[in-house]
Amino acid sequence: MDFLPLNYMRGLFASGNDYIKTPNLLGMSRILSGQPEYLSPDSWDAYNIYLTTPQVYSVIQRRGYLLACGIWKHYDKNGEVIENSEIVKLLENPNPLMKGNDYIKLWNENKCVYGNNYEYINKAFPSALPSTLFNLPPAEVEIITTGKTYKQTKIEDIISGYKYGTDLIETNEINHTRVANGKNSVKGESPLVSLYMPISNIRGAYGFRNVLINKKGALGILSNNSKDSAGAIPMTETERKRLEVEYLRQYGISDEQSQVIMTNSSLAWQSMTFPTKDLMLFEEIDSDFLAIIDAFGLNANIFSRTNGSTYENLNQGIKQAYQSTIIPEAEELAMNRSLIFGLISRGEWLELDYSHIPMLQENEKEKAEVNKIKAESLSIALRDGVLNPTQYAEAIGIELVKVDPKEAQLNGLAQAQAQLRGTVGGLDGIISLNTSVSLGQMTRETAVNTLVNYYGYERIIAESMITPINSNETT
Repeated sequence: MDFLPLNYMRGLFASGNDYIKTPNLLGMSRILSGQPEYLSPDSWDAYNIYLTTPQVYSVIQRRGYLLACGIWKHYDKNGEVIENSEIVKLLENPNPLMKGNDYIKLWNENKCVYGNNYEYINKAFPSALPSTLFNLPPAEVEIITTGKTYKQTKIEDIISGYKYGTDLIETNEINHTRVANGKNSVKGESPLVSLYMPISNIRGAYGFRNVLINKKGALGILSNNSKDSAGAIPMTETERKRLEVEYLRQYGISDEQSQVIMTNSSLAWQSMTFPTKDLMLFEEIDSDFLAIIDAFGLNANIFSRTNGSTYENLNQGIKQAYQSTIIPEAEELAMNRSLIFGLISRGEWLELDYSHIPMLQENEKEKAEVNKIKAESLSIALRDGVLNPTQYAEAIGIELVKVDPKEAQLNGLAQAQAQLRGTVGGLDGIISLNTSVSLGQMTRETAVNTLVNYYGYERIIAESMITPINSNETT
């Protein structure tokens, strides 16, 4: 498929405008020729491209929404969730202008559009918890470098500070996250740069369609087809006006109009329209849209489609997006947060948790069902002697704890004694002991020892349960 040269498109959509906005009908007469030209990432306004290219905007916005669905959790060194964490409260309300979800979406937007995010950490003093967090506009931040890089061990030796407007900000006051850039290890590169060709084609296709819709001109030519010996007879001005008036007033689709022209004149119709489907503009936009979706790590099934879209496709698309892109990105963000808040040195960490997402919960359900089937199969193998207990434990991923035989015997005795005390037979036995003592068939000491050794009672309790024969009996 041939590319539409941008010098031609600039002529169609206002000269000198790199972003193709205002149609210019005069440019329609230009001949499509020459090498393809594209929008230049070196001169474009990245944010303007993002806002005015629907496919780019929708993909970055959807990516931000998926990322912002996570719930912040703060874990201690034992892996337990810390309730009412001050850090989580800060992340959920980072500043007076923005809530936590919008803050994550803006972080994503800055990285996707500019390749960099500059977060200002507002602290009262260095060891304090930040009072607020602000994502600064990347286009307005300048990195001040020392000129040194690979031999340095501290970020302050590479970046001496940042300039935002007229403010000079210390290096340790900015949390700078970036898209890795092989040409510049200090500053990230915008992912839009690699998409300049599909973005150019999308904007060109939309612009061309706009011209066809709004500046299409005449649909065709209705001319005199009469001829004489000298050739074609031109239509007189009077005849042309008459036909035009009749065409506009008498013919059409309303009830008072005719749908067929009845005339004595010999007329010929020459169409001036062009079938836009032959340009394959819609197919070009769809193809470029897929390239943008892939570049940002999402799945085409989670976007509006004219065909082939089902609920199952949507579910699988969301799962794939979370598993391959969103969760790894969230882990990177959580690790960054854990480091800037000094949690790693204390054995603590932060996490963006997505376990509440319905599509991901289905994965856990499927995993549990598979594990159940596996456990049942292994249990049968253990019962039939195919596996020994050690092999069974290894297969299901547990570790057998070695138990001291003497300790196991004592535990078993204690359990049996507890069961005996709770039965009717156990109660009858205690009554029989008291009866034997009262009849002189057993000494009180023997009865007490029986309660201690066989029933597991403490001695002082056992003595209170055996009634003395008389006050002179010694136990």
